[in-house]
Amino acid sequence: MFIRLQDGVKKYGQGDAQVYAMDKVRLDIEKGEICVILGPSGSGKSTLLNMLGGIDSMDSGELLVDGKKVSGFSLKELTEYRRTDVGFVFQFYNLIQDLTVMENIQVVSDIAPNPLPILSVLDSLGLQTLVHRFPTELSGGQQQRTAIARAIIKNPKILLCDELTGALDSKASKEVLQYIEKVNETLGMTILIITHNAAISKIADRVIQIRDGKVISNTINDVKVRAEDLVL
Repeated sequence: MFIRLQDGVKKYGQGDAQVYAMDKVRLDIEKGEICVILGPSGSGKSTLLNMLGGIDSMDSGELLVDGKKVSGFSLKELTEYRRTDVGFVFQFYNLIQDLTVMENIQVVSDIAPNPLPILSVLDSLGLQTLVHRFPTELSGGQQQRTAIARAIIKNPKILLCDELTGALDSKASKEVLQYIEKVNETLGMTILIITHNAAISKIADRVIQIRDGKVISNTINDVKVRAEDLVL
């Protein structure tokens, strides 16, 4: 199993005010899957993503990624894990506003130990004609594709996407999800997408539903739908 989380617990507050963002969460994800983590706002989705990405630590439990015990990493090891093994895509792009598309991607490529060829990444995400534009000169979909390119240029094992279509209209959402499919198919990257939009789960190999900090289902999707055919 590529990703295995056993009895993951994350809580906030004390006494009667204590809240479990993750309550003995267990999940398994295979290498190369597109996994959609589905749940309403406040269900614990983002907390789970932060644990898997090494941004935050659990109070208890064990996380294994590609045979490495991430839950036992030191701060230095977590920094290296985030730098080399994990790519992040956020809802609001988080691009550097005074850098061009090329420069936003290059700044990550320059510090990656094993980056992908930048021209092939630009080509795969349809960004070849946009390399000299600044984020303010791009549409929302173009900005998100740039954010995806920046995340995958370092050739990570896992791509974590937090509500990546949340700020986009349905047309741009479909286009971005089509590029996510392409990244998965051409690079074999394991991709986790957090969303509250159940329609997006149709493109997934695996769908994990979360509610109140608990995994309520972890199912294989036997009838996948291509992103271009989604009704969003």
